[in-house]
This record gives sequence, structure tokens and C-alpha cells, in this order.
Amino acid sequence: MAAGITERNQHCWRCATVNSGGDKFCQSCGASLVQRDNTTRYLCAAAQLSEVYANAAIREFLVEPLRAIPPTPGVDTTAVLREAVASRARRRLRDGVLLALLAALLIANPVLFVPWLVFALLLALLLGRFEISRRSAIVGVVVVVVGLVIVTLLGSFGIAALAIFSSLDESSSSGGYYPGGPQPSTGSGFLTVDLIITVLLLLAIVAVVAVDEFAVHYLVFNRFRRADFLADGRTSPHEWERRLRGLGLPTYHLPLQRVAAATEQADRRATDADVVVHRGFSPFIGAGVPVHEQLIALPLEPSDEDEEPEAISVTGLHDHVTQAINRLRTTSTLGPGRRLEDLVRREQVLIPADRLVIDHLIVPEILPDLYHAPTSRIPVDQARSLADAAVEWARYYSCYRVEAWDRDLTTSCYVHAGTDQKMLFLEWRFFALLPIMPGFRAIDEYRDPLLAPIKSTLLELLILPATIVRRLVSVFRRFKPLKQGVNEVMPAKYGADRSLREFAQADRVQSYFQDVDVERYVRILDSTLFRAVGQYLQERGYSVVEFMKLADPMVNNYNLQGSTLVDSAVGTRASVNNTKKG
Repeated sequence: MAAGITERNQHCWRCATVNSGGDKFCQSCGASLVQRDNTTRYLCAAAQLSEVYANAAIREFLVEPLRAIPPTPGVDTTAVLREAVASRARRRLRDGVLLALLAALLIANPVLFVPWLVFALLLALLLGRFEISRRSAIVGVVVVVVGLVIVTLLGSFGIAALAIFSSLDESSSSGGYYPGGPQPSTGSGFLTVDLIITVLLLLAIVAVVAVDEFAVHYLVFNRFRRADFLADGRTSPHEWERRLRGLGLPTYHLPLQRVAAATEQADRRATDADVVVHRGFSPFIGAGVPVHEQLIALPLEPSDEDEEPEAISVTGLHDHVTQAINRLRTTSTLGPGRRLEDLVRREQVLIPADRLVIDHLIVPEILPDLYHAPTSRIPVDQARSLADAAVEWARYYSCYRVEAWDRDLTTSCYVHAGTDQKMLFLEWRFFALLPIMPGFRAIDEYRDPLLAPIKSTLLELLILPATIVRRLVSVFRRFKPLKQGVNEVMPAKYGADRSLREFAQADRVQSYFQDVDVERYVRILDSTLFRAVGQYLQERGYSVVEFMKLADPMVNNYNLQGSTLVDSAVGTRASVNNTKKG
């Protein structure tokens, strides 16, 4: 009885009000009870905490005005990009001030700066804190060393010249003779001024680093909490937050407006089919990493030689499969957290950018001309026409998606089919969008508001000279669109590569239960697909003997170390490398 009460009642995560089972929203505060959608909040924190993530997001979505915006379910794309722009502007301002102070310190006191630089380089190597490429590091080190030598020599000559001029001036003013005692020296006065300047510069450096660390810490660990987070920082009641999260936005006003318009259009046309224009190898943008696949070429033979089987319709097969999968959307314990009830089907058209720019006149509804970005939605009827058409460069897929663990783990299945009424080709592929990196989700953990930023400030100060190259890159690097010649069209200006969510995914699942859940949904959907296709063929008079021979070993022989989930991100020892190759 107690178990039944637990299943019927549910506590609100925000206000702890007890709500009836089946309620989608809290009766008291209105919070979602279905799943806590923290994805946007975590990605906004990622933009503030990681320079790499923020730069990747800006480079991918805000630099090319014609690039497609891939679907990213559960993410406020515009909000995350605003945060990326603001964090980059903050870092550039901080790094510019620090570089100026470090240059002044080098001139004022090279004896202090050079040992600090050597110590910082050794410490940074031990901690692995270099975040730039090897080539950039080599070039940067050469530039810094040459600059240090030049500045040190100039500083030494300047100090020597100043000392000589001072001594000559004193000698001339006194006639060069001092009866009754030793000659007075200005060295102590000069050292006093130099010491004061050095102390002031060090205090300024500490103040800049500390203010930045404390501001970011308070922002992500306090203002980004579930109850306080605002997707648009410009609406915050706090002036400091509005200013901090609004830095740099005027510079990217038009690109942000374009992304917001594309997102609003996608929301208005939610019932239409998705159009995904890609420029990389994989067309499955936003799905994550591959975990399982099935490729089947099945000869179509009638079950009764005396009866003519019915013709197979590719769209009819898709609809039959969808009906079978929709039957999984019932209240049961088949899916933990009743996630199968919210299983989503999206009809998608996947198009490589290099072919789209060549054949855009064939499908003006997707790309009207080369001066506009590809559309993100087309009518379903138009998308389904591609399912029955033998188009090589535009493929129709049905995408079935299960979002679990508060949208932190998503399992997707893409289904494609083709036939000439003599043979049936089937393709379905499973992907897992892995959880967000633990470092970005750690904003929900308690961090001492005083001790934590002090520790990070001390660490940054210790390795500060070793980060000169990175800060130079941060200040002076400009994101520019790809260059193209006259009468030249670059497909990379139109196709997407990865979604904001994929940029922040971890390299593996974070717990045993997440591992099992991915395999659970793969098994359930895979088995349902085999059964649905077999039933469809049987109802139309085709023999399913050969098909079931293929199905039995594929469905029943799952082995994370075997042939079905090889090289996947699923499994206690499995992982995926998110590093993009050049």
C-alpha cells in the first residue's frame, strides 16, 4: 500500500508540495513535475566557466550568417549563445587589463617577473593547464621569449641610463666634492620608487583576478541555481548581473537575432518535419555518439506462391513502425521514470551541405538561394515525398527519441527504408546523447562562497605569467567568416557540425543506471522494430522466415564487448573522445 501511495503522489522539487500522481506541473508553484529541464542552465554555466566551450559556440553559430541551426531539443539556444558572448567579452576585458599590468611589471621589476614566469611555467606543466594547440604554444613561447629579452634589455638600459644621469646631475650641482663625509647616493630613493610601483602593480593584478573569480563564482553558484536562474540575464533584478551577462551583446546583435528568429520559426512549425543540413561526416547532428546499428538487405519473397503480395510503401512501413512504437507509450515499469510515455517521434530530412548548394534550385523550399540560410522545417508531406523518391543527397528518416535523467541522457533511433518491390533495405541506428560534463553540472553542489574563489584566485595568480600566450590569443583573436573567392560557394558556410548540447557532453555515462538505461531503450526499440517490420511484411503476403533468421541473433545476443555495441559510449569500460580532428 505504501508503494502505491509513493507512485501516486510526487513531491515538487522546488517547493516540496505533494502533488497527485500524473500531474505535469506543481499545483503550488507551477514547476514541471515531469522532468527537471536543467539543460539550458548547465550550458549557460558552461559558457561562463569554459573559454573553450564559449568560443566553440560562438564560432559555430554566430560567425557564419548562412549556417543552418540544428535542432537542439530542451535547449534555449539563444540564451546559451548570449551567455557565451558575455563571457568572452568579460574574459577579453580581464585579459587585456592583466596583460597591460604584466607588461608594466616586467619593465618595472624584471628581477621579480622572470623567476615568477619560470615557476608558473613549471607549475602549469605539472597541472596540465595549457589549453592551446602545440603549434600555437611554440609560436607563443618564441614570441614571449623574444619580447622578454627585448623588454628586459630596454628596461636594463633605461635603469642604467637613469642612474648615470642622476649621478651626473648630482655631481654637477655639488661641484663633485663633499667635504667632511661620503658622497650622497640616490640609489635608495630610486629603489624605493621602484618598490612602490611593483607593489601597486601586484596589488592591481591580484584585484583583477580576485574580482573576476568572485564574480563568476557568485554568478554560477548562486544566480544559476534552479530557483533563481533566468535564461535572459538582461531581465535580472540585479544591476551587476544585468551588466555582467550583457557584455558584448551589441557586437553580436544581428547574429543573435538571426538565431532567435530561426528558433521561433522552428517552435511555430513544430508539427513540420526537421531539416538538418550538415557539413561533417555524420548527418545525425545533435544525436550524440553511435551505440548500435542494423543494416539489412532482405529479398522479398511471397509467403504463398499462388497469391500476389501487396506492394510495399515506404511511408506506409514508417507509419506501421510508428504505431508499434507508440504502443510503448503506456503507463508501465518498462521504462524507469515513465520515460517511454514521453517518447518523441520526429520526421527528418538529412542533407549534406555540399550537395545542397549545388542542387538548391531543385528544392527552393529548403534553400531558396545562396544568400539565405537553409530552412529548419518543411511540411511533412514534402518530407515524406523524399521517402518514396530515389534522391541520393536527401534522405528521409524517422527519429524516435527517449529523453531520460532530466534530459541529461537521450537515446535516439533513426529509421530509414527503401525498396524496389523485390528487395527491402532497412537501416536503423541508435545514438546516445551523453550527460553534460560533471564540471558544468557541479554548479548544484555547495561551494564555500569565500574559500572556493580564494583558492581559484591563488591558483590563477601562481600560473598567471604562464598564461600570457592564451590571454594574448583571447584579446586579439577575431572570429571571421570563411573566405571564399569570386563565383565560389563554400558548403561549410551552410552546414552545421555539432549542437550546443554535443559540445558539452561528457565522454561517458555517469552511473551504472544510466549505462543500463541506454541499453534498455536500445533493446526495447530494436526488438519492437524487428517485430513491427516482420508483422508489416507478413500482413502483405511476404515470407518472414529469412527476416526472422536475421532478427533472432541480433536481438538476443547483446554483448557490450561483442559485435552489437562495439566502440560505443555505453558500458562500464566504454568511453568516447569528443576531441574534433582538424
